[in-house]
Amino acid sequence: MKSYLDFDVLAKDNIRTLKLPTLVFRRPAVFILVGLPVSGKTTLSRRLAEKFPLTILAEEDMSAFLSPRATIFQRNSPEVFQLALETIELLVRIGKACIYDANVKTREQRKLIKQAVEDAGGFYTLIYLNCSREGCYKRLQKHNLAVERGEAKGFILDRDLFEFEVSSTDLPTTEESHLAYNSEDPESIYQLFPQVEKIINVK
Repeated sequence: MKSYLDFDVLAKDNIRTLKLPTLVFRRPAVFILVGLPVSGKTTLSRRLAEKFPLTILAEEDMSAFLSPRATIFQRNSPEVFQLALETIELLVRIGKACIYDANVKTREQRKLIKQAVEDAGGFYTLIYLNCSREGCYKRLQKHNLAVERGEAKGFILDRDLFEFEVSSTDLPTTEESHLAYNSEDPESIYQLFPQVEKIINVK
């Protein structure tokens, strides 16, 4: 992945690969996720997209779009983030609500997305997936086993890489407005649904 990439062109190409709901919003909602590894970001993205007219923009897919042989380290590369930023902005400009299936780890990255969304006329919302470190690590062990067996796609994370991802994730503080979702409680999704619906219907 090189610095000469034309992200405006790539974002347009990337959008052609996405499943876009037909509904167009005057002020599209954009949902950004933050949480520990294996806290359920992909599952939450799918549940929300099943319930609401949201386009799923997945970091894993964009990494493969830019570099089919990308490693887990390249998934968090500046190029993948830049493509996400450009694609989100373009989705907002064409009136499409979306959810970014990725761990937007740093406050700086979240500020950049928030600014781009608002400048394009959208409504930015951060969702924090609350899952204990122990709970996430148990999920990770199951995920690694499924990948080894060929039952799931993705990367295998060892304990050291898991701990690195945990330590490098800036969880939202009270100063950073966000919705909270307890991914260890199956009933939590039903508390989140009405909050998301209210945001999507913002005029």
